[in-house]
Amino acid sequence: MSDKAVRTAEMQRVIEQTVHAGISPQRTDDGLRIVCKTRSFDDYELELHLTAKAVESAKIADPDFELPKAPISLARYIASTSTLTTFPINTNFGKYFLNPKYSRLTTIILTEVSPLGSFNDGEHIYFEDLPVGLIREPLAGFGLNYDLRFIAKAVQRQGGITTLRLSNESGVSRKGDALSMSYSLFGKFRRDINRAHKRALDIANKAKEDYLESNLNIMLDPTFKLPQGDGTRRPVADILAETLIGKARSPEAEAKAAARTVKKSVKTLIEKEPTELLDLRREIELVSLEELIELFNRKLGQSGLQERHWQEFFNSNAFILQLAFNLPVIVFHDQVAVGGTRFDGSGGKLADYAIRRGMLGNLALVEIKTPKTILLEKTSYRGGVHAPTKELTGAVTQVLDQRHQLQNEINNKKITSRAFDIFAYAVQCIVIAGRVPATDDEKKSLELYRNNLRDVVVITFDELLRILQNLHEFLAKPPMRTEG
Repeated sequence: MSDKAVRTAEMQRVIEQTVHAGISPQRTDDGLRIVCKTRSFDDYELELHLTAKAVESAKIADPDFELPKAPISLARYIASTSTLTTFPINTNFGKYFLNPKYSRLTTIILTEVSPLGSFNDGEHIYFEDLPVGLIREPLAGFGLNYDLRFIAKAVQRQGGITTLRLSNESGVSRKGDALSMSYSLFGKFRRDINRAHKRALDIANKAKEDYLESNLNIMLDPTFKLPQGDGTRRPVADILAETLIGKARSPEAEAKAAARTVKKSVKTLIEKEPTELLDLRREIELVSLEELIELFNRKLGQSGLQERHWQEFFNSNAFILQLAFNLPVIVFHDQVAVGGTRFDGSGGKLADYAIRRGMLGNLALVEIKTPKTILLEKTSYRGGVHAPTKELTGAVTQVLDQRHQLQNEINNKKITSRAFDIFAYAVQCIVIAGRVPATDDEKKSLELYRNNLRDVVVITFDELLRILQNLHEFLAKPPMRTEG
């Protein structure tokens, strides 16, 4: 038998096993799954299937949701040309669930793509050799990473373009409703966009710092008083603007006016009134914390929020993790790959967060589930003891496996990602899942289980919220003053 015949027979066996197994690979938290349908030999099509649980979640997020009558096609692979044709759609539950990701760009064609064997690792499915900037996971709906959506918008503005084709052919060209672009040009656009974004963030952050510093100095002036109105909460920036210039203005105008007013006296004000400056900073932190607690509370009341939503929430409010675990941590990379080759997610299992800890650059892995994750079996084992559920033990085992893979691959990752200040001497593992159990027996069982875990910290969403509330209570107390 020829090499080609052997390869074809092996690929057919993998495909048939995939179909006959009714494969997820599946997002177990929301019921979405991928089904692979063979067409001929190595050719296949990927469809998105919705379980009853997924349909229920979709209707909770959008009461007007209707289940499509036709199959939901995500991609089509042609082996003879090594071409993957994708049809990007939104897979997040909500108003735009199952809608195309872009208004007119409906198809993205990728050439020189490896076949089925490259995308199934038994738990996650992805096309490992797609270029950086493209979404590799079918369950994420394919398409471009969110920060590269401007490329799709620019393509659409060419008029009549519905298909983007990426290949190793040089340059860019158009034929009918299709625009062809080389992988190298796409990579250049991606790098330029990221550089422009970083420069813009640096400028914006500097403007914010200057604005706050100048306004704080104005408020330290003994003659300045905040207006006493009807008691409704208003942004400090609006109050300052109306007090200083008589009317509300844009944040940019407020910053410029405040900066001009105090530019020559910043250093003097800070030296003369350090206590008042600290008090004001404390008040601003208190207001921000109140808003975060309110937001956290509202989200805990929304049963339809999936894992990805909570991951984004903690990514945007990373200091929650700092407070919870008493570590000087920052998010090193959202959805970092722990078993692949790079920290950008190119292959391997994904930890919800990899966190750089302290001055030694050590890492911590955080596995984020949802508040609705069941932590303990409802039926007691015996004597009021409740065993941990499969979901909890699975999360613990998963984060330990991620640590194992990370420690095995850390040197290769540092080289390929050029992140040489990262170390994995003692990686801490953290699982955030579920709510505080209702009964005393369940609380005791959870405490016994998690406090005897040697290398994994398990904390519930309720406990995270309580940490924030305790911090708010502490900040709300007037600071002790010592006579100098």
